[in-house]
Amino acid sequence: MAPNVRHRAVLARLPALAVVVARVYKSLEMFRGVQIANTLTRASMGYLAFLRFSIFLVFLVNAGSWPFVWHIRVFWPIIVARLRFLLLRASLLLKSPSERKRIVAERVEALCPVGANPFELVTVYRRWASIDDVDMFGMHLSNSSYAKALDSARLRVMWKAFPAWSVSRGVIALGGTHYHFIREIPIFARYEVRISIAAWDQKWVYVIARYVTPPKRRHTDKTTSNGTITTHNQSPVDSDSNISPPSHSSLNGTATPNTDGFISDTNKLEKTLTEALAATNRRSRTPIVEADGSVLHCIAVSQLCFKQGRISVPPALALACEGFCNPPPRPVDSSAKPGSVPTKYSASNPPPHWAKVRAMRVPPTGSMKRFKEFLVGGWKTSAEETGDKWWEEALSGPIEEKRKKNLEVLHALRTGMESVRGLY
Repeated sequence: MAPNVRHRAVLARLPALAVVVARVYKSLEMFRGVQIANTLTRASMGYLAFLRFSIFLVFLVNAGSWPFVWHIRVFWPIIVARLRFLLLRASLLLKSPSERKRIVAERVEALCPVGANPFELVTVYRRWASIDDVDMFGMHLSNSSYAKALDSARLRVMWKAFPAWSVSRGVIALGGTHYHFIREIPIFARYEVRISIAAWDQKWVYVIARYVTPPKRRHTDKTTSNGTITTHNQSPVDSDSNISPPSHSSLNGTATPNTDGFISDTNKLEKTLTEALAATNRRSRTPIVEADGSVLHCIAVSQLCFKQGRISVPPALALACEGFCNPPPRPVDSSAKPGSVPTKYSASNPPPHWAKVRAMRVPPTGSMKRFKEFLVGGWKTSAEETGDKWWEEALSGPIEEKRKKNLEVLHALRTGMESVRGLY
């Protein structure tokens, strides 16, 4: 082929070459776009995964504030007790109705703290300062969480100290609570709410809750920058021991004898309240240490009322019907051998008034219906007809003296709060 002809053929193909180059460039752009899109997709998927993990983490650390968690935590002792009684009734289906009622009534009687001193009973409720309970600015337990913990602790007192009252469908209504904050409880710290019965009058029973952090096991004596604090040589509150049958120890909170003598010793009660007020006023960092080495963080005084429907029941009557009473009188005869006379009443050695209580509640002579009728108003009729106020006799003597002394200490607090209310 001639050269000029060959050159013309090449020049004729140049437009097609431009098209080919354009197509190659377009293919490269599409490939790059696909790569960028894949990169963005992977990045967005990573962001979404991180966002999902963050939401799940926030949801998890606030598990204590989920819907109905508060209700389950507060009413858990009642739920467990009801389930146990349902299982008990199911196991008695083959027995006669009278036998079933008797066995169930005896089970309720076995839960009562027969022979206990009301001032020597401590109910311990354990919690820890979780993330959803703390103030994120100060990193300590928020003030509202004290009330939330006390709600759960109070219901445990109701079931452990007043099981027969709970089975009779009675309620313990809250009339008011006064909190006195002393030291903050840091985040993640474990703490205890120790509730004790302090005093009562014709309508109200006063309950004191102490928020404490248990001591470290390796420390018996503590030295602070403001001075030396030495713990007492008394045994700590043993939360695994019970004054009542073993079934009391399984409802997340324990009822134990008050070995530190906080409520039973009126002088110590007044001293502790005075120290708490003084510590707050002077902003001292010296901790208030209890007998077992626990540090006191807050004191709450609650005012409670026993209610059957809309009728108020005297606290002394409710206490005596659960088995609370004075210890046995000391023998006059000095020749009696030590240990021959019991130092306290119990279910095997019940107090004198316990036979009257059982006659009202336990078949064949009694029933829970008859017991409720007595609480609603039968006690007034019985006192007018017979003049026998056995519930007052059961709590007379040393218990009555301590009740009056403790009531004087707490009466000043109530009077002060009522005076403040009258300002507006």
